Formats: sequence, C-alpha cells, structure tokens
Amino acid sequence: MEDQTLTFSDIFQKGFLATSTGMERYTGLEIIVNMGMSFLLGMFIFYVYKKTFQGVLYQRSFNVSLIAIAMIVTMVIMIISGNLILSLGMVGALSIVRFRTPIKDPVDLVFIFWAIAIGIGNGVGYFSLTVIGSIIMTMTIVLLTRREDEDTPYLIVLQIEKDTSEQQVVDFIKRSVERFALKSKTVNPAYTEVTAEVKLLKADTSFISELEQTLRVRKATLVSYSGDLAQT
Repeated sequence: MEDQTLTFSDIFQKGFLATSTGMERYTGLEIIVNMGMSFLLGMFIFYVYKKTFQGVLYQRSFNVSLIAIAMIVTMVIMIISGNLILSLGMVGALSIVRFRTPIKDPVDLVFIFWAIAIGIGNGVGYFSLTVIGSIIMTMTIVLLTRREDEDTPYLIVLQIEKDTSEQQVVDFIKRSVERFALKSKTVNPAYTEVTAEVKLLKADTSFISELEQTLRVRKATLVSYSGDLAQT
C-alpha cells in the first residue's frame, strides 16, 4: 500500500506553488482599462507640471517621462500581482538598477512619486483613489504656486571699475533694495566683481540702469536665484 504521509515540507511547497502559478489574472479589457487610466492621469500630471513649473529651464522630456512612469508602474504591478515568484524576481531585478539623473528641483520629486502612486493604484484597480487623490494633489500644488513668492531672492553681479568707489556702489544698492547680503567678491587688475543676494522693493529694477549711468559700473546683472547657482 502506498504511503500517503503528508509532511510539513509538502504542505509548504504546495502552498508556495499555489500562490506562484502562472494563472492569468487580468483580462485583455482590464489591462487596457488600467493602462488607459494611467495614461489619462499621466497626461493630467503632464498638464499640471507644465502649468505650475517655476524652475529656470522647463524640460519636456522629464514631463513626458512622468506619463511613462505611471504606465510602466501599472504594468509592473499587474505582472507581479498574485504571483510570488515574479514579485521576488522583479524585486531582484529592480534592486540592481541605479538611477544617476540628478533632480535639481525638489518639486520634481513630488511629481515623480505622484506618477508612481498613480501607477500602483491603477495597477490594482483603485481608480477612485487615484482620481480623487490627483484632484487633491492638484489643488494643493496650485494653491501653493498660484502667486509668486514675494520673498523671491535675486542675485546681482557687479563689475566695478577700479577708479569707482566700491563702497559708494554698495551703499546705493542697499538704499534701492529691501535686503542686501554679500555673497562673494573677486578682485583682478581690471575691475572688482561683487556678487550679492538682494530682495527687491516692489519688483523695482530701475536702479540697475542707474548703476551704469551715474556710478560708472562696468557691468550689472540681475538674475533670479532659485537656490542652486547652477540653475541661475
């Protein structure tokens, strides 16, 4: 008579295989719906990012990648959903991927995580959560970016001739702006270069022209300061 003894190891193996068999969980229609929702919400993120962008240089390629991220994450979630073997393999595959693209604007990270969240939610069919969550995120971002920050700092770069009083130029600027903070000073035989952070008075930039006309400043440049000198 054949031995029908069932060991704990057999139970574990059968349970493991039962959760890792390649059963087709999603129909073609469900795949199209999930991917389609990610595309639509990705386009929504694309539009919000473009309209609320406050950086120095808008990159359309980054914005397009947000749509792709949402759709790819949706596809990954559908692949590993309910399949333990594939999920472990996907974790191992993704663990060796290293991303070296620098993110200069912290707000870009918000949009990346937003696209990932959209992909995860649509991958498991939580459409109401992704739609309502996207609306709330849009309201939050628009609320915080609808008006220009009155405290936006600027960098002013001056090239002062050797025969011009540096202190006189600095005093004139201090009287013309709300805040003045010296950042750097470079001296060479031809001129002295001064870089300072300033806060304008009611967005008035007329004093820049006066620097050249009355104080004989060789060159005066005013640029918006985004917190990263590489972006100015």
